[in-house]
Amino acid sequence: MSTGTCTAFDVRELPHLFSRDPQRLALARNRQAALFRHQRPDAWPIHFSAPLTEAQKAIPAPNYKEAFYNADLMTCSEVRAACGVANARSDAVPSIRANMGTGTLLACVGLEQEIFPDKMPWLQCHLKKEQIARLTPDEIRIQGTFERGLGYMRRFREIMGDTLPVYCMDTQGPLDLAHLMMGDDLFYVLYDDPPFVHHLLNLCVELGIKTHTWMKEVTGEPLDRQHHGNNLYADNMGVRICEDTTAILGPDCIRDFAMPYTQKLAQHFGGAWMHYCGRNDHVTEGVCQVPEIRGINFGFIPGHEHDHVFEEDMQRCLKYGKVYIGGWPKRPGETGKDYLRRMHHWASQGCLLPHGNAALGGTDGLATVQEALDFWYALGA
Repeated sequence: MSTGTCTAFDVRELPHLFSRDPQRLALARNRQAALFRHQRPDAWPIHFSAPLTEAQKAIPAPNYKEAFYNADLMTCSEVRAACGVANARSDAVPSIRANMGTGTLLACVGLEQEIFPDKMPWLQCHLKKEQIARLTPDEIRIQGTFERGLGYMRRFREIMGDTLPVYCMDTQGPLDLAHLMMGDDLFYVLYDDPPFVHHLLNLCVELGIKTHTWMKEVTGEPLDRQHHGNNLYADNMGVRICEDTTAILGPDCIRDFAMPYTQKLAQHFGGAWMHYCGRNDHVTEGVCQVPEIRGINFGFIPGHEHDHVFEEDMQRCLKYGKVYIGGWPKRPGETGKDYLRRMHHWASQGCLLPHGNAALGGTDGLATVQEALDFWYALGA
């Protein structure tokens, strides 16, 4: 497959290859929405993905660079992944996005990412302190990669119609956006010039508000609702907020610079959920105390999957009324059924929306998604 072409595959076939059950999807949405509203669903929701059908395997799987430069190839890549989620017929709600990279929003202030075939785009240029000091919210505008991404989102809807929801491009929280905008010089000004940092973070809140609003105008999704991640749906929160940079800061910086601006962004969209990679209990505790944060998610670093203490984090979610979203690592020697029992103990208390694929396969796992779902629902509501 050559960059910029999709001649071997007709994208008009994608809606037919994406197999969905509208009634099952409506049930999944209702269960997830109830969970985030702290209401009791008819059954505790769980996410799974499943293998592609032979026909779906014909959907092109471009590399990152090919997809970045061609809307139809990007559509193929995203729909291919969504097919796996739809095939599972679990409580996951499939969705797709223009997968343009973590630095996409910075294009709105003139910064562009490097593009690679084998890894996600990455922002390697930044603004100087003097440039940021002069920057105003009025200078944030649709341009560059962000504009390309909006075009791809429109193309998704043209191809797929109402068959598959489109969710927002990769967005970061205010402090992550500040780090992307300024680079590692941010860590010096946190201590040397706090008033400047507050100016920068206010700009980044405005960047988050403007870009999310522009994207939701394309998707037609209300500001306070969201599909996300090819599995999530909620009707009482509109954005996801990343705190990856926040996770390498100390408690004073988290309190003074991260959480107030995270809360501002979440408030504008009727709530949010938070992700960060690694472990920083100060971040976790901080976001748990933000009322507008409905859920949390950790990215588990390979080799450090068990750094988080599962019971302690789940107890924290239960204490603060948060929902943990995503998969937890299976313990050594744990069977698939034992894993699901462990997840269900917390899910049935309304503080966990798990991804269950860790229960599948191997010598001690469940054989199929359907077998896992049957076991999960039999554990009771």
